[in-house]
Amino acid sequence: MNLWEYSWIDDAAYARLDELQETNFAFKKFKQTNRYYKILYDILYPDVSWSTMNNVIYNNQTLCLRHFPSRKKGDAKRPVLVLPPQAGHHSNLADYSTAQSLVRVFQRYGYDVYVCHWLSATHEFKDLGLADYIRLTDEAVEAVRERTGVFKIHLVGQCQGGWQAALYTSLHQDKISTLVTAAAPVDVQAAPSEIVENAQLPMEFFEFLVACGNGRMNGKYILWGFKAMQAEEHYIHKYYRLWNMIKDGDEDAIKRFIHFENWYEYTQYLPGSFYLEVIKNIFKENNLTKPGSFFIDGEPVDLRNINCPVIIMAGKKDHITPPPQAFALKNLISTPPQDVVEILTEGGHIGTLMGTEALREDWTAVNEVLQLAI
Repeated sequence: MNLWEYSWIDDAAYARLDELQETNFAFKKFKQTNRYYKILYDILYPDVSWSTMNNVIYNNQTLCLRHFPSRKKGDAKRPVLVLPPQAGHHSNLADYSTAQSLVRVFQRYGYDVYVCHWLSATHEFKDLGLADYIRLTDEAVEAVRERTGVFKIHLVGQCQGGWQAALYTSLHQDKISTLVTAAAPVDVQAAPSEIVENAQLPMEFFEFLVACGNGRMNGKYILWGFKAMQAEEHYIHKYYRLWNMIKDGDEDAIKRFIHFENWYEYTQYLPGSFYLEVIKNIFKENNLTKPGSFFIDGEPVDLRNINCPVIIMAGKKDHITPPPQAFALKNLISTPPQDVVEILTEGGHIGTLMGTEALREDWTAVNEVLQLAI
């Protein structure tokens, strides 16, 4: 509620409030306090959107494939398909803002960019599993290939989308020219992390969470788990920072705060079957490191089938996917060492995926390498 927007506060009342702010300590911070609580109230109902013009070119189940046409004529011959993470957040992580957009970085190099926008799972799709998402990924790849006439494309996976991209490439190497993974957990035993530790809870715990959503995993539960790993930051420090922004009149910082909170607090549902399979195969049993330990539509998953050029990114300060978990991919594939590029960013998890510095320095380096791909 914003008292300053109400018409029943007349000029005399405004004058009296101004006087009270000057003479009465209790009123000195009234406007600032009112604005502070209004911002916090508004982000209780977060809203997200895409920052770059795009067209939806394919829809099926929880997949919405978006095309971001190249803004400039370049030498890029192959399109780029981005797989955002499915961790309860919105897929516009790939196009977070006009100033922080992975899509726009690729566009600057002349690439046609496509993004798999993963929709919140309705009850109808609660039983979609890991095999279904690999199938949907293949549908997206086929749609891009048909639209562009290019046989092999560049596949980019962010966080959970990274292991998904690697898994897909191992099954469809003939369709992928270059694989890029960013902050992607592949070998979860390569370094300790709180997420992997929490995943060792009994499977019944995760099944209970899915049951609470009537067969779907509520993204709020995942978000609460992320927040619990840095509780002081998410429940105390950021609110101090917001107050100081208001007190100092730092409007740019306030806008950035609101924009991030709108993205971070916006959650969506995952199909329960998919979520439970990921917990079991990726985080509990570390099956990506064990060729043939699980199957997708009857095909054994074996990362050794990957032999294309690979770019692996990790964040030095990443507490969600420590660098060894991401870089371990190089030891599980058949790509020659000279065709594997490792990039260690200075940021944390989200910073590696869409931080200003990472987009300017590290993702630019990714584009430079892709320019060399055949």
